[in-house]
Amino acid sequence: MYKIKLNRNLRLGSIFLLVILIAAASYFNYSNSIPHTVLAGYQLKSEMSIATQGFLHSYPIGESKLLGYANVSKSVTYLGLSTYAYVKSSILYNNATVVYNQTYYFLKLTKMLFLKFNVSNISYKVYITTPYYNVLVIQNLSNNGVIPLNLTRLFNLYNILENESGVYVQPTFNVVINDSASVNLNLNGNVISVQFTKNIIIKTVKIPVYGKLVSLGEYPLSQLITLYLYPTFYPKPLSINYSLILQIDDFNFTIEQSKYSSPIMLNITKLYFIASNFTSIYNLTPVTPIIYLNFTAKYSNFTFKPYIEIVDNNGMIQVLEYNNSIIYPVYETTDSDFNYFNLIYILLPLTVLVYLILFTQGISPSSLDIIMKKYKKVIIKVNDPPPPEKKIIKVNNFSELLKLSQILAKPIMANGNKLWIYDENLAYMYELS
Repeated sequence: MYKIKLNRNLRLGSIFLLVILIAAASYFNYSNSIPHTVLAGYQLKSEMSIATQGFLHSYPIGESKLLGYANVSKSVTYLGLSTYAYVKSSILYNNATVVYNQTYYFLKLTKMLFLKFNVSNISYKVYITTPYYNVLVIQNLSNNGVIPLNLTRLFNLYNILENESGVYVQPTFNVVINDSASVNLNLNGNVISVQFTKNIIIKTVKIPVYGKLVSLGEYPLSQLITLYLYPTFYPKPLSINYSLILQIDDFNFTIEQSKYSSPIMLNITKLYFIASNFTSIYNLTPVTPIIYLNFTAKYSNFTFKPYIEIVDNNGMIQVLEYNNSIIYPVYETTDSDFNYFNLIYILLPLTVLVYLILFTQGISPSSLDIIMKKYKKVIIKVNDPPPPEKKIIKVNNFSELLKLSQILAKPIMANGNKLWIYDENLAYMYELS
């Protein structure tokens, strides 16, 4: 059987490469057909998510919630006043013992002065007032709306005050009704006049004050009363503890360490006030503090430590989460079917290998081929041997023939295993062994 002749080195190299290719393709196809473990993705091990609510003084939206109560003054009624007095019998009053609604009451004639109001059940206080003191001298209740004033007694009390203080000025008797309305009894020489200075009874009532409970991405610090934090842990841990920390400059100040219960309520204004005092005491550079909540969630076989950062960003309180999840890789074992299509990558090189082995023959290069490859510029391959009429001088080796070629400036002829140089009737020849 005729075999194609190939360069032995080329044939052996091709066979070696084909064997390597077949082995690699076989291993790849086999490894894909057996079960093996691959990365399937990542699974959540633990996570903390957080919701927030801010309780604000006033806001256009949000759930109304009772903030507390404020004392507000409310007008209950307007007083009407009339006066009458028990007086001494005199020609001035036509010997009457009671006079009504006088513009002035004469002190020497007046025994008792009565202030009559249009309401019942009032409380009253009587003060002796001067530019230097204001002294309560009478405190009582009136069920019928009439306040009796014994002017003689009031003047006796004033004389005592005058002697004790050494101050001699004309007093005013000030009558305060229900701690709101007031009537002044003004002295002018020997007469006294009654003047309503405030005729409204005011009652202090407590009214509820409501704020707005709202969930936002950030909260205005000027409006914020309480910040509510609702951290949620998945899965549920065995225990959760947290630390509340103020970072002031480069100093961390622990405010609270506690077991977690939802929600966590933070009075941001109070925390900023604590930071301000701390800065002042230790003479630190005034900076806006950062509030940290460091959590420790314990599970049966690991511990999860997320934390929350609360910062003031241009007057807006922001709540930021960090280190709030743990994930781990998940692997799975695949059962791959044998891929027959991949056999083409084995059969094609295998066919070429069988062909090379059975239908080719490796031959080694001849000595002439080796010399021709190296000195192809000075060697000419011819079909005919040197003519017999030339005298042939044999040289011992190719180096001598090459040197003669250079000296004679003649090319080297080659045919079969013979190489020669013509020089007129001579032929210098070297025969390859």
